[in-house]
Amino acid sequence: MLTRQKFCYLVVLNKKFLTLLASDLLLQIEQVLSQIGIITF
Repeated sequence: MLTRQKFCYLVVLNKKFLTLLASDLLLQIEQVLSQIGIITF
């Protein structure tokens, strides 16, 4: 039971970490593209 709880906790942590990573990557990519001039607002 303890190991299963730890596993679920790790999965939740990983999901949060991955979403944070993904949003960070998207922001960086948008910044780079806008610097190059592909994205024009």
